[in-house]
Amino acid sequence: MTFWIYFYQSKAIRNSTRIYRIILFFLVYLFFAATSFSQIILENGDYRTIATGDFDNPAIWEVWNGTAWVAAIEKPTATNNIFLQRGHEVRLMGNEEANNVYLYSAASPGRKLNLQTFELRVNGALRGLRLESGEFEINTVTNATTDWIYPETGSIVFVGESRVVVDRASWSASNNNSRYRVIFRPNAGQTLTVNSAFKANAFIIESGTVRQTLNTSGIPACSTFSYNIQAAFNGTGPYGDFIIESGATLISECPGPPQEQIIRRTATIPGALFHLKPGGNLVLLENNPQMDVADFRFEGNVYYRSNTGTQSLIQTTFANSGNPKHYHNLLFENAALKVLPDSIFLTGDIGRLTGPEPSDGPTFLSFQGTGEQQIVNWDIDVSQIEVDKPTGRIFSNNDIRSKGNFFMTSGQIDFNGYDLYVNTIGSGAYFYSGGTWRNIQNFFYQNLPTSLDGKNSSFPFEDVYQDGIRRMRLTGNSPGGNLNIRYIEIPGSNDEPDYNDTDGTPILYQLNSYFELSGLSAGTDPIRMELAAENLIVDAVDDLRIVSNGLAAPGIHVPGADADTLWARRDLLFDELNNQSFTIGSYRYLSILPVTYLEQKAVWNQGKVRITWTTAEEKDNQYFEVEKAIESMDNFQVITKIPSHSKAENTYTYEFDWKEPIKNTYFRIKQTDFNGTSTYSKVFRLEGGWKELDVPRIYPNPLVSEPLHLILPSHYKQDETIIQIVGINGITHFSDSFRFFKESFDSSILDPGIYIFIIHDRTYRHHIKFIKK
Repeated sequence: MTFWIYFYQSKAIRNSTRIYRIILFFLVYLFFAATSFSQIILENGDYRTIATGDFDNPAIWEVWNGTAWVAAIEKPTATNNIFLQRGHEVRLMGNEEANNVYLYSAASPGRKLNLQTFELRVNGALRGLRLESGEFEINTVTNATTDWIYPETGSIVFVGESRVVVDRASWSASNNNSRYRVIFRPNAGQTLTVNSAFKANAFIIESGTVRQTLNTSGIPACSTFSYNIQAAFNGTGPYGDFIIESGATLISECPGPPQEQIIRRTATIPGALFHLKPGGNLVLLENNPQMDVADFRFEGNVYYRSNTGTQSLIQTTFANSGNPKHYHNLLFENAALKVLPDSIFLTGDIGRLTGPEPSDGPTFLSFQGTGEQQIVNWDIDVSQIEVDKPTGRIFSNNDIRSKGNFFMTSGQIDFNGYDLYVNTIGSGAYFYSGGTWRNIQNFFYQNLPTSLDGKNSSFPFEDVYQDGIRRMRLTGNSPGGNLNIRYIEIPGSNDEPDYNDTDGTPILYQLNSYFELSGLSAGTDPIRMELAAENLIVDAVDDLRIVSNGLAAPGIHVPGADADTLWARRDLLFDELNNQSFTIGSYRYLSILPVTYLEQKAVWNQGKVRITWTTAEEKDNQYFEVEKAIESMDNFQVITKIPSHSKAENTYTYEFDWKEPIKNTYFRIKQTDFNGTSTYSKVFRLEGGWKELDVPRIYPNPLVSEPLHLILPSHYKQDETIIQIVGINGITHFSDSFRFFKESFDSSILDPGIYIFIIHDRTYRHHIKFIKK
């Protein structure tokens, strides 16, 4: 609004009064501008209450027709703004909708909304109002004492397109007694902005993105989420839940001190729960994020995305807050240096998507998941590492380093040809109690302990070709220094080695795979080496010998041992380990060859799969287990256990009918002796027809460099089917028709990582998680 002020003055006084005219102009302008901005401009179809009553009762409403308020003939809908006036309480009798919702929030407002168990779905914003000279104006505060929106079983639900849903100019968190849930349910791909502190009993992000701002209108303030303070709700203890559902995202701009927390109950009490569900996303943009919650559940993806300075991981300020150090997927982006905390417990992936490598805190990093985990684009170099996975494996596409302790407790690490460094600065040690290493290029054990006791000197290399764990164990004293071990894997065995052991015993067979040891300090202390013969068929444990690759090993043969598994053993001096190769040999014909099955197959037959296998002569054989894997050979599971004919002298055929056939199913047979020794057959696949799929399938999974294949169920319309491949960071790498995917998709465009494969036509939609190695 523009005002012109004209003063009729004589020429003599015009200059002397110019300054007063300018001041007067701005005072008048600011007065009217402030009035204009606070006044709410009515729109045709706006509703206001004229009495207390039910939302769906037109008698409690009047409608603005452009010039006057008139009696309503129907209830408000999603396109109407609604104004709840002083002393009026509106009750929901079912789910209802509105555009902007204005609640009287000046003195003595009374209760405003009784939601009961229903939803008020808001397409606009939630705002406070006051009445000035009969006109509605924005009010910047909410009522501090009245539970004006209630009860806790009802919900305010924000739906629709991107917008600001609460703003500092028209809302606040002073409504201490409000008792209701807030649900964010925008349309797909839309963002709802919270630009004011916000208080309720619970917050749930069901879809889309919620952006929590650092409000800079006036004194900067975090738009903190907080909760009801009434003692009826858990007294003065933690209270209030914040939940992010699968596919939904919270982005926070809150920078930490001196600003308030991202979430809390009050200034001294934490919220009860922060639950980031699997597939949900939490994105932290600033450097010192703080969140006070009693129970943190980071089951989805947490992104640290600051672009400048140094970014810390989430911290708490209250003594009774929980421990925000347990993550599922933990991902780092952008240019800020990410500084790790004293400990991280991880059940999913960890990776550097962009920016510098994260900095050691010093940090204890523990891998604890039961499924597949990935280390992405990061040469991990932290103070301590623990691998404690009851099942599943870790895929590493980079070297792994621990400055101090490395605890190998359980689980598998697939190094994909990279190296492992342990105790690089000598501040800790290596501890082994279980688990295996696969496809490791080099193992560097630095600052060796002077006493090797097996727990600090067992190295669990997987034998990919013989399907066993070829553990090396050293016991005795060492001079310290370093140790480098390589395991060279070569298929099969040498049946004509043509050499004798140092005691004259002829060596008739040796495994082609072997260990190389190097980089050791000089020392003359005696050392015992043991190599595990797991998954090898041995007539007698004394057959086993440790040999070098193609010649006798240094040292003296020690008879084999049958303890937790079969062990070949040898005594030698510490000096004799350096620059030597070691593997398992035998002086008895065929004694170390893996079990050979004469035949095994799986054939589709009348709605089921008949699995058969034939063995040669059996000796001390206890039972067989049939294992299957779907789509790939990375995750075999037992489907049945069958007793064997333990002393069969001739060939014998076994069979089993499996009633859950799926195309691209692989099988193998595991045989176990009475002494616990086991061997596996070759992997074989289902032949013939297969059961029609209910859902789409992709293979191979994990993917390396081969083509990626998709099988669609018959109920999908191929001409209408769309394929999308989306990274866990939300970036779409492919989006086109099924036909184009089949004819033209090149898997080499995908970097190593985890992806979501989305398949949909006009009727059906499915998501499949897969890994690119």
